[in-house]
Amino acid sequence: MNRFILILCLFISPQLVSLSAQAHSPLLSSSPADGEQVSPAPASLKMEFKSAARLVKLALMQDSTSTSIDLDGTFAMQESLEHSIPLPVLDAGAYKVKWRAMGEDGHVIKGEFGFTISE
Repeated sequence: MNRFILILCLFISPQLVSLSAQAHSPLLSSSPADGEQVSPAPASLKMEFKSAARLVKLALMQDSTSTSIDLDGTFAMQESLEHSIPLPVLDAGAYKVKWRAMGEDGHVIKGEFGFTISE
């Protein structure tokens, strides 16, 4: 009986691991990238996910003052591998992006990254 349980565990475990690894849709890249210094200011913020995701929340703020910057919310809840969010004209300085997305499997993922616009 113990041998049967051991064999069953060895057979099931790899499939569970591979399913859990596919369960989320992490952010693969952003433009500007985390820590990047850019000039001129970008016209849009681009985000690429491993699999289709819906941006549930996206906040852009000036890092030094935590002042929130209004964004056009048309990007919200659009399912895609790649998202391009139009940006208003941004001044030189440091910015932080906080985001939350829902993968096509229903799992919520979140993260943040920052970039700097040089003069």
